[in-house]
Amino acid sequence: MRAFLILLLLPAFVQAQFPPVKLTVDPAVETRPALRYELLPSARDRVPGNAMLHYLRAAAAKPPLERDPAKLLLESNLWLAWEEAKIDQFPAKEVAEYLQKYKSLFRELEYATRCKQCDWTSAPTNPNEAIADRLGEVQSFRYFARLLSLRFKLELAEKRTDDALRTIQTGLQMGRHIGDAPTLIFMLVRIAIDNIFLGCINTFLEQPDAPNLYWALSTLPKPFLDPRPGLDGEDQLNESFFPGLVELRKGPVAPERALELTVAAMKSFRGEPIAPGLADIGIRLELIARAETHQEEARKELFARGRNQDEVAAIPSVQVVFLNSFERYRDVADDYRKWFLLGGPDATVGVKKVSDRVKKLKADTKGDPITQVFLNILPAMEKVYYSMARTERRIALLRTVEAIRIHTALTTQLPKELADIKKVPVPNDPSTDKPFIYTAGDSGFTLTAPELKNQPGQKYEVTLRIKK
Repeated sequence: MRAFLILLLLPAFVQAQFPPVKLTVDPAVETRPALRYELLPSARDRVPGNAMLHYLRAAAAKPPLERDPAKLLLESNLWLAWEEAKIDQFPAKEVAEYLQKYKSLFRELEYATRCKQCDWTSAPTNPNEAIADRLGEVQSFRYFARLLSLRFKLELAEKRTDDALRTIQTGLQMGRHIGDAPTLIFMLVRIAIDNIFLGCINTFLEQPDAPNLYWALSTLPKPFLDPRPGLDGEDQLNESFFPGLVELRKGPVAPERALELTVAAMKSFRGEPIAPGLADIGIRLELIARAETHQEEARKELFARGRNQDEVAAIPSVQVVFLNSFERYRDVADDYRKWFLLGGPDATVGVKKVSDRVKKLKADTKGDPITQVFLNILPAMEKVYYSMARTERRIALLRTVEAIRIHTALTTQLPKELADIKKVPVPNDPSTDKPFIYTAGDSGFTLTAPELKNQPGQKYEVTLRIKK
């Protein structure tokens, strides 16, 4: 189920390169003080409290959904028109009146994103219900992000620069809170929301005399996207999906108990009631037959992985086959985890190799229902990783654009190459650890993150309003 949901949330990246981002900007020196603007709330602005409570209040503050289909469609079309409108054509008065009904919701989001913690702890439920609960929460956050991006455009249209940047700060901090949720499903939602507000930064930089955000971007956490909470949550969720996993891993149990726990694990993953039923007979017979055929192979593999030989010999056949399938899964899951946490160019290669291993293991164990069940709970890890990598690249590209704006403001001319920029460090492409491809023109430049084997290229085409 989780693999399906993650694939559902992933956008379909099929093009070799995203459409170029086209900007017209002014040269601009560093701000003073350097961190006059920050893109996440600073420690001095954080207050005690649990952000989750305020997010729940924000959800409760949503105005009732319009019931008339015609009026609902009209409102939806208005939103789309406002989201696509350029700032100089933005209907500020109309949008300001519309957003009045969201004052309480916005207030709760401000409170939430200034809290020192966001505790996602909830009462235990069965894993399928837990995922359904999370998906319901996801929809609220997508709604919040669209509202905040609309308010951001209103603030820019009204020349309220500081307010507009605070709204970006609110949106990015909300994304961080979502990324702290114990599932990779929420990491994907975080990536989508982060990219909404990175898009807001593009819009911000185009405004005449926009302040330089080099240090605001450069002091974001590195890596900006931390996969650890989601990876930890996936591990914990496995124990919920497979009742009895902890007991089966501790050591030998009675053969009938091993069969009972394995049947329950299979039914839980399939979303079937755990209580005994007629379907159990078929599952039991399948597991027993499988165990008799493959127990010796499983014992050899468990022993090779470092398990005590006498203990392995004492484990009932059904249990030993189940444990070996789990260890196969755990081996590839840990390999994914190590590359996710390492990050960078080496991780890009490593994640691809693990994904190839998983595909081969799935093919080689096609007739093994237990191993297939464990492999199917591995979400679309490769795609999750590359979604994260694309966002890290985008931030580095924006930093480089701002470094060029600083250089041009100080010298009144574009750098011939990125190495000419001396005032501030110019970041490398985080996916290659090499400089971005830079080409200067008469009145602007292009900055390119090239297409890689598993990542589309990204390009900025920037025109500078250089005052002679």
